[in-house]
Amino acid sequence: MSRFYSLLFFLILLSALPAGAQKLAIRDFEARPNDMDAQSNTLERKDRNGRRAALIKIYTSLPSSELTFGGSGEGFVAQEQHGPGQVWLYVPRASQKFTVSHPKYDPLSYYYPTEIKEGRVYSMILSPEGKEVSLSASARNAEIWIDGDSIGISPLNTYIPYGTHAVHARLGSLLYDDDIVVSRQGPSQFSLKLEDEDLKYGDVVVDVDGGAELWFQGRREGVGQYAAHLRGDNYVIEARKADHEPATTNFTVVPGQVTHVQANAPTPHLGYLSLTTVPEHGVKVMQADSVIATEREMQLPVANYEWTFSRRGYTPVTRYFHITRGETLVDTVVLHKIQYVPRTTGYASVGFTAASRCGVSFTIGGMYNGIDLSLSYMLGLGHTKKVNWYDTDNILDQSATYRVDEFGVRAGYVLRFAERFGLTPQLGYIQQRLFAKDRAGNGFTINCISIGARLTWYPVPHLGIFLTPEYDIPVGTKGDIKKVCSLAGMTRGGFHATAGLSFNL
Repeated sequence: MSRFYSLLFFLILLSALPAGAQKLAIRDFEARPNDMDAQSNTLERKDRNGRRAALIKIYTSLPSSELTFGGSGEGFVAQEQHGPGQVWLYVPRASQKFTVSHPKYDPLSYYYPTEIKEGRVYSMILSPEGKEVSLSASARNAEIWIDGDSIGISPLNTYIPYGTHAVHARLGSLLYDDDIVVSRQGPSQFSLKLEDEDLKYGDVVVDVDGGAELWFQGRREGVGQYAAHLRGDNYVIEARKADHEPATTNFTVVPGQVTHVQANAPTPHLGYLSLTTVPEHGVKVMQADSVIATEREMQLPVANYEWTFSRRGYTPVTRYFHITRGETLVDTVVLHKIQYVPRTTGYASVGFTAASRCGVSFTIGGMYNGIDLSLSYMLGLGHTKKVNWYDTDNILDQSATYRVDEFGVRAGYVLRFAERFGLTPQLGYIQQRLFAKDRAGNGFTINCISIGARLTWYPVPHLGIFLTPEYDIPVGTKGDIKKVCSLAGMTRGGFHATAGLSFNL
């Protein structure tokens, strides 16, 4: 009676163990009499007795790096890897078996079903244990995939390892997409019922703000928007952006419908800016074309910023800031008052000169640290009264009227006595020249020393309105200039003034 209970306990213990551990299987072992690789000068290998070894070509879908082969008592002559999924074993003639192990499967000892001869080639398929199954789709000529690999056109027979496998079949818009379980005791025939994919699939459009990347099932699918045709189910999509914390969004695809999803935008990483402006108040801050509000201490998203600081009466300043995650950037922005009255610049001016001689004046000059040097030319307007010239016998020889032009060079020093007003005391040398073509007196000159000042008001930077009063003191003449001045109503030297516009370069 005790033996009966012991046997019963043993049977119960066996029933509690797994029905079958995972195993490896050898299929389609065959000799290949037309394959001469084992006898090739470059591919042949010799055993310890100097005889050609036999070659067994093993084809497998398992990673070769995870396979460990063992031989009979004499072992292998060589083991070589020939591309993915192909291992070559060189074995001595008359070998009986080999062993193979893999971390996922039970070790396998395989006895060759035929005599192994010298210099011959044999082949076999090594795979997880499974069985031949028949796959038949409800529509003929549908293409079938097993675990993502295309295996042919329905109907077909194929070897499938034991376990659960993803089966996909398609013919046009007809689709089968489901799992099958292959087991020792399970069915060997599977019917795949294809259905219109629109009955199982729907369209989805995912939008995200801020130009974020959208990642779906481990792949980058777009920036800002992702559209897809998916099987009805629950999904998760992720939005990513540099210097931002990724955000995920769950959504459900409803078969036969269009689903619109507004994905959660990534959260920016933050840093800090401690900003001081001089002057402290009244400064406007622009980013692109928008006015932004600033404080002394600010928390900002990690990014590069370009801000322009401005205030009436001050020169605008553009600054660049790089905000780093979790760190504080301290900066001071100093605005300088606009210098309406320059002390170092080049300029050109045009004006009207009023005096006993009138004309249009042109001036070019430059200032350096307040020292002003300029050249001027006045084009006389109108002519003098008629002047008669007589010969030695007091007979009228000719009459002429004269245009008076003026050339000048001046030096001065710029004084600022208000924000927009400048005063430049000047000392210069002036030459007045008479012009009367082919007439007596043409080319007569009056040379003068000039004392004056240039008063300039700047309504805007770089543009000024000037007035230059000046007094000329004659210091030399050429020709009978006294006669001309007396008869033509001219004065030598004297007071005159010029007014006009000045442009700073």
